[in-house]
Amino acid sequence: MAIFYVSRLNKIIKDTINMIDKSREAIYDIAEGARNECERLRNDLEELKLEVERIIKKNDELEVALKLSRENLAMVSKDFENFTQDDIRKAYEKADRIRIELAVNRERERFAIIRRNDLERRLKEALKTVNKAELLINQVGTVMEYLSGDLNNLNIQLEDAEKRKYLAIRVIKAQEEERSRVAREIHDGPAQTLTNIVLKAEICEKLIDSDINKAKEELKKLKQIVRESLVDVRRIIYALRPMSLEDIGLIPTLKKYIDKFSSETGIVINFQTRGVKKEIGDKNLTLTIFRVIQETLNNIRKHSGVKTAEICIEFTPFNVILTVSDRGKGFNIDKIKVDKDDNLGGFGLFSIKERIELLDGTMEIKSRSGKGTIIKAVIPYD
Repeated sequence: MAIFYVSRLNKIIKDTINMIDKSREAIYDIAEGARNECERLRNDLEELKLEVERIIKKNDELEVALKLSRENLAMVSKDFENFTQDDIRKAYEKADRIRIELAVNRERERFAIIRRNDLERRLKEALKTVNKAELLINQVGTVMEYLSGDLNNLNIQLEDAEKRKYLAIRVIKAQEEERSRVAREIHDGPAQTLTNIVLKAEICEKLIDSDINKAKEELKKLKQIVRESLVDVRRIIYALRPMSLEDIGLIPTLKKYIDKFSSETGIVINFQTRGVKKEIGDKNLTLTIFRVIQETLNNIRKHSGVKTAEICIEFTPFNVILTVSDRGKGFNIDKIKVDKDDNLGGFGLFSIKERIELLDGTMEIKSRSGKGTIIKAVIPYD
């Protein structure tokens, strides 16, 4: 009977996943269409801004010409001895022609500004649609991963079901939050920059035949944008996995990271090592130590309110002992439990403890409000 129910539940979940997947594809199509619309509107808006600038410049020239033609008409009209009626007529016709051209151009300017404002409004609405669609795609993806992952665990014993379900949710949540963070980093950094590069390139393409000096200025700006984008990409790659861990080792990488952290935050970190340093061959261990320090420093920056903190790594024959301490605000341990009730996401305290326990290690937190915090991790290694 249990197998029958599991089979039915499997089918229900599979059917649900298929329906959700179709919905996700539809949402993705909407998002892609909105992105294309944003790109088209940006191009139209950029061209229209250039057109408005040209019209305004032309109007300024016409206003000067109209003023001069009116002054000339007044002078000709008064000087009957030197100018004939035909001269007066020509001066009047010229002034009137400029006046009409200026009136027409002012109307063009007014309509161009109205159209520009409309394009800006439509672009904002399209961007809102893109953001909403991306949020829905992420949420639907989370549900699908949870349902797909759960298919493999439906036959576990009942006493383990709640724990496995909870761990699956935590893992999926951590994965989705990390993916969302990386997606935001790329969207707000390189993706926006690439869009700007495309627009700048199109401007250069238009200017290269008409104004070579202006085109050169735009190319200089384009080079600077590309350099800044390269810095952003390197920063994102380093945040995902610091390559220097494999290149120069754990301790030099930590020193480099801590120096950068101190220069950016103004928080002085007293970093020291004890014992005989052994080469750690386990990449998971070195990466875990790095992530623990990364997250604890992030917590110090956000919550402790201190200007100094201490980090100590001690190498014993069989363990690495990591201690991070500060004399900041501290917190009530009973309110922030590192267990099922923990609501911290990403690489928070719960994730740190889990990663250490996966390596057969232990983590202890001591903290009191107003007295500071000490986090101690003991991780075995060969």
